[in-house]
Amino acid sequence: MKNKIIDGNNTFSTTLKILGENIQKIRIEKNITLKDLSERTGIRERYLKKIEKGTAARITAAHLYKIADTLEVEAYLLLYE
Repeated sequence: MKNKIIDGNNTFSTTLKILGENIQKIRIEKNITLKDLSERTGIRERYLKKIEKGTAARITAAHLYKIADTLEVEAYLLLYE
């Protein structure tokens, strides 16, 4: 991740794409499969795939915090480019 936080110039879809890329990168670095992440968070694997690809229609704060907690990172760090 770079040190630039997502700013107001990004569209919502760009923000979701960056968020998804960061989740996927951290998950892979920690050797956590999508299946494992799904089991640990209680979030469906199919939905997690959409989040990582940036194609989810939305992500709730509750899901964001569950994912961040499971990946052992602060949720706001997932918003950095």
